[in-house]
Amino acid sequence: MKKKVLALLLTTAMVVAGLVGCGTKEEAAPAEAATEEAAPAAEEAAPAEEAEAAAENFKVGITIQSLENSYWAGVFGEVELLLKEKGWEYTILACNDSSATQIEQIENFITNGVDLIMVHPSDPNAIEDYLKKAREAGIKVMCWDDKMTNTDLNWVLDNTELGYTIGKAAAEFINEHYTEDNKAQVAVMNYPQTPILLERENGILAALEEISGGKYEVVAQQPAIDAASALANMETILQANPDTKIVCSIGAGGDIGANEAFMTKTGGEIPEDMGIFSADATQQQLEAIVQGQASRASVGFEGSNKKTAAAVVDLYDRLLNGETFEEQNLFRPLLTINADNAAEYLADYK
Repeated sequence: MKKKVLALLLTTAMVVAGLVGCGTKEEAAPAEAATEEAAPAAEEAAPAEEAEAAAENFKVGITIQSLENSYWAGVFGEVELLLKEKGWEYTILACNDSSATQIEQIENFITNGVDLIMVHPSDPNAIEDYLKKAREAGIKVMCWDDKMTNTDLNWVLDNTELGYTIGKAAAEFINEHYTEDNKAQVAVMNYPQTPILLERENGILAALEEISGGKYEVVAQQPAIDAASALANMETILQANPDTKIVCSIGAGGDIGANEAFMTKTGGEIPEDMGIFSADATQQQLEAIVQGQASRASVGFEGSNKKTAAAVVDLYDRLLNGETFEEQNLFRPLLTINADNAAEYLADYK
C-alpha cells in the first residue's frame, strides 16, 4: 500500500512541476479586404479589436503555501488550464510555508507588473505591508483563506464552522458505533502552526465534545498537511494506540495518509466502526468513500477541483474587470460529502 502513496506523491510532483508558466492570447491574422471599399471599415475595426485583446491579456501572480498537498495540486492544475484558455500570462508558485519566500515572490510580482496577485498566506501578518505596496502600485489583490486588510477581496471559510462540521460527522458516527463503556479512540490530524487550521481543529474538538462527549477519547494529535507525513504519523499512532479507529483531519493529506494506514492494518477489510472524517473532498478522498474504505465523509466547498477552480478564476476575472464587492470577505459554502452523495460529486472529476 505504501507504493500507492509513493505513486500519488510522484503524480503530485509532476502536477507541481507544470504549474509555473504563461500564456499569451494569439490573434488571428486579419483577413484580406474583399474590396477596396471594405478596407477602411476593416482598418477602423482593427484598433478596437486590438484594444479588447490587450485588455483581456491580464498578467496574474499566484503564491500559495504548498503544492505538495493533493487539494492544492488538484485545484491549481485546473486553474492553470482555465488561465491558458483565457490566454492570460500567469505564474503559480508555492512558498513551502515560508513567509520569507512568499514575501520575495510578492515583491517579484510587483516588479514584474502583474495585474492581480492572489495569495494563500503562510503568515498573514508578515505580508500585509507587501500587499499594501502592491495595491499602491495599482495591482488587484485577492487572499485565499485569511481575512486580510490590504486586499480587494478575501475568499474565506468560517474555519471554526468547517471544523465543527467535520467533528459533527465524526461524532454522529461515534454515537452510532460506540458507548461510554466502549469509547472510541480518536486521532486528530492537525496543523496548528497555521492559524486558520488551528481554528479548524478547535471546531472539530468542540463538535466531538458537544455531540458525543463521554463516548470517545483523543489519543493523539499529530500534524499532517500532506499524505506522506500523515501516513508516517498514523503508523506511529497505531503502534502506540492499536485500537485507534476514528480519525478527524483538518484536510485531505491527513485523510489520505490515515486511510492508507488503516487499509494496510486491516488488509483492506475495513470494519464498520472505523472511519475518517475530513475536509477538501478531493478525487482520491471521494473514491475512497465510494469504495467503502476508511474515509467516511469529507466536507467540500464548491463540489470538485473543477468547480473550485472555475469559481476562483471567475473572481480573478471580476476583479480585473473592475468589479467591486460589497463585503471584503466573501464566504465559501460548506458541503458534507459522504456515502449518500459521493458518487454524484465524483462524477464531476471524470
